[in-house]
Amino acid sequence: MVALAFAFSPLSFAKTQQQKIDEINQMLQDNPSVIDPLYDNLHAYFTQEKQFQKVLSDNHDYIYNNPDLPWFGASDPKLTIVVLTDFSCPWCKKLDPVVHRIAKEHPEEIKVINILVPLKEMSLTTNSTTFALNVWKGQRDKFDAVNKMLISKPGLHDARSIMTVAKANHVEQYVAEDAVSTQMAQRNYQLFNDLGVRGTPAILIGDQLIPGYIPYEQLSPMIEKLLADKSSAF
Repeated sequence: MVALAFAFSPLSFAKTQQQKIDEINQMLQDNPSVIDPLYDNLHAYFTQEKQFQKVLSDNHDYIYNNPDLPWFGASDPKLTIVVLTDFSCPWCKKLDPVVHRIAKEHPEEIKVINILVPLKEMSLTTNSTTFALNVWKGQRDKFDAVNKMLISKPGLHDARSIMTVAKANHVEQYVAEDAVSTQMAQRNYQLFNDLGVRGTPAILIGDQLIPGYIPYEQLSPMIEKLLADKSSAF
C-alpha cells in the first residue's frame, strides 16, 4: 500500500523518469541492506510476469475462441471479461450478477466468458462444472436457467443439488460424467494454476488479472474507463 500511495502521489507524477531513477539510486546507496531483498523480489516479479504472459499467449485461442466455454453478451465485443469461477464458491455467486448487470448495460460492447473451475468439488465424480459444460454443449437454450439455479444455491454443490437443478430444467441426461467435459474441467483447472490464481473468483481483462470479488460499484467504473480508452484509441 505504501508503494501504491507513492506511485499515485502528485509529487511522483511531477517528477521525470530520470529523476525517479536518480532518487532510487540514492535510496539504495543510503540503504544498502535493502538491495539484496529488493533484487530478489524484482527478479521474482519479472519472472512471474513473463510466465503469466506466456500462459496467456499459449492459451489465447482456448480462452477467447473456444465455443465450448460458456459466454454471454456481445458476439463482437469491444471488451471481453473472462471470469474464473466456481459454482460452489460463495464469492463467485456474488460476482455472477455483477458481471451480468455490466454486460446488460453494454449489450453491444461487453462479452463475458466463464472459465468454470470445480475447486470445491474436485473429489466428486459428478460436479457442477461438468454438468454445466454438458448443458452448454448439448442444450444451450437451457443453460441460463441452469446457471441461475446453480448460482442461487447457498453453499457447496453435491450430487443431490446438481440433480435437483437438472430435474427442474429437464436436463437429467447431462448429469452423468462426460469424458470431454471432464477433460475440459481439468484443463480449466490447469489454466487456473498456470495463471498463478490462488482462489476464485478472478477476473481477467486483457493482460490484467484481478483476484477476488469486486462489487459493482468498483468494477463498473473500471469497465467504463477501459471502454473509453478503447474508443479513444480508434
